[in-house]
Amino acid sequence: MAQRSNPFVAVQPRPAEDAGPELVDEILGERLLERGPSSPEVLSVDSSQLEATEWPRTSITQHLPLTVFGLHGGAGTSTLARLLGDQALDAGQGWPVASGWTRPLPTLDVLAVARTHHTGLAAAEQFTQLWASGDLPESRLVGLVLVDDGPNLTDGQKRAVKRLLKKTPLGAHLPWMEQWRHSFPDPARLPGRLKRLLKAIHSH
Repeated sequence: MAQRSNPFVAVQPRPAEDAGPELVDEILGERLLERGPSSPEVLSVDSSQLEATEWPRTSITQHLPLTVFGLHGGAGTSTLARLLGDQALDAGQGWPVASGWTRPLPTLDVLAVARTHHTGLAAAEQFTQLWASGDLPESRLVGLVLVDDGPNLTDGQKRAVKRLLKKTPLGAHLPWMEQWRHSFPDPARLPGRLKRLLKAIHSH
């Protein structure tokens, strides 16, 4: 007779399997990053033509080499910040702006994150337009990371992702990882492509 489990005893999850060396990216192929405009100055976008001319700010007193923030709730900010290690800060939502007693205040290097669902793509569109207009001058945008919201993107999602990744200095794409639905990513057991991507982000 099969032994019944005790519902009052927490079951310890099995260690996550190694994600392996292969991670297919249907958006970027073999490339790790997309390149875009280095700064708003090269774009000359008129902010008066934009629907929104303000983006919420977040004061940051912990000044790390990289500050990660989400363009909407559930963007994957905490996951990405953890993968990037102790040199990255999860700033939640809101454009990170350095504050505190340090003088002069540093210019933060900032990485924006969004999902590839409708809400995420719309937020990324709005944010990149506002950044291009020069209305976010307090910090330096390193790039945009788009995180898949499901195992299969529609053709429309793929087109939107490809376009958005070219609108900031660096564009990165995190394909769907089924393992992450069941356990938090183990930085020591990542696909080779993802390890190279994280290293490439740090190098910039």
